[in-house]
Order: sequence, then structure tokens, then C-alpha cells
Amino acid sequence: MKISAHGHSDVGFLRETNEDSYLVCEDKSIFAVSDGVGGLPYGSLASLLAVQFFESLMLKNGASTDSTKLCAIIRNIHENIIKCGAIVGGQNGIGTTFSGVVLLDDKIIYGHVGDSFILKFEKESQQLLQISKEHTLAAELIAKHGPDAAVDMPEHYNHTLTRCLGQDIDFDVDAGSFEVQSGDKIILCSDGLVNMVEMSDISKACASMNPKDLVHDLIDQANQNGGVDNTTVVCIEVE
Repeated sequence: MKISAHGHSDVGFLRETNEDSYLVCEDKSIFAVSDGVGGLPYGSLASLLAVQFFESLMLKNGASTDSTKLCAIIRNIHENIIKCGAIVGGQNGIGTTFSGVVLLDDKIIYGHVGDSFILKFEKESQQLLQISKEHTLAAELIAKHGPDAAVDMPEHYNHTLTRCLGQDIDFDVDAGSFEVQSGDKIILCSDGLVNMVEMSDISKACASMNPKDLVHDLIDQANQNGGVDNTTVVCIEVE
């Protein structure tokens, strides 16, 4: 199955540095987005290591990847970042989110840790679906106790991660697969997009734009709405 893809990252208007990283390896059909964890040092290094380790391990693994193997690869990335963090990050280490996908025939295999996003736009239904779960304190409290848990919830709970790569904590990698058809689009993005652009506006852009135009339009929208964070978007369109 043929694809076209594009990715871009922008620092935004308020941050001095860009701590997002992304991978677009169209010929091998592997893609990723990562976002350095706020409050920890060397966020840009952590996110860059995540996508670099992902690329090298996926190329070594070859075309036999399934969700179980992808989980093992992401665990390997996690352990490697812990080792690097012990060298450069001091007592607290370093950390990053990670969302990665690989296209095999008509199926997307995905793995996810943190609060970056994996979205699927279905051409046939014109619907935008959120594939990934947000590993934040807010999301987990709402999942456990229901929508009422959001009432009077401190705002910072929305940005407090319960899982990330690089910290010496035990967690499960969210992984799975889903089928794609001609015309479908897959969006990987940092939370800088979803926090600034409504899902309905992302869906409208997906319905009418090619990957390159879509990526830059969404980043422009995030910046026009304030640009308070780094914004990174990768779009894969199935042809």
C-alpha cells in the first residue's frame, strides 16, 4: 500500500527551545513523535533519543513487527534513555513522551507512552478518531471515577504525566493495531497541537488537504491560537 507523508515541528511563540522531535521514514513506513517532559532537564535530547532509537531498532527488527514486538522495542528505548539520563540528567534523569507507528500492508501497528496523540481520519466516514490514550493524572482520574472527577480538578493535572520514557518507573506501553483504507490519514502530534486547536478544526483540515499542506496549516492554527507550546505534526496519507 502506497503512502505519502510529511512532518514539521515549530517552537511556538512562548518557548525558548523546541523539545519536540519527530521521525518521518517514508520508505520504511515508520513514523514517530516525541515531546520532552516539562520540569526535567534536556527535554530536547530525550525526545531526540527516543525517535533515533526507534528508527535504529525498527530498521534492525525488519518487517516482522507486531504490537508485542513493538512494545518490546519501546521498552528497549525506555531503558536506553534511562541510561543516557543517568549520565547527563543528574539525580532526576530525563524523560519524554513517545508515539510511534509502522505501516504493514493495510494495517497500522502503534505504540504509545505519554500525552502525545495518535489520530486517525477515516475518509469514508469523514470522522476523526483518537487512537491513543492520554497518560495524564487528569485522564486517569476521569477514567476511574467518571466525568465528575473533572469538576474543580487542578489544571496542572492535565499536564501531569503518569507514564513517560526515561524515568525509572514501571508502566505498560499502550500498543495495538488498526486497519486503514485508501484516503485515510494518520496524525501523530505533540499535545501542543491538541491543546490549541479543536478536534473539529483538525478534522476539517484532514478532509481537504494533502499531508504537507495539512501539517503546516495545523501548526499555523496552533500558533494563531496562542502558540504557547512547541507544536509537532506528522501526517501519513494512505493512497
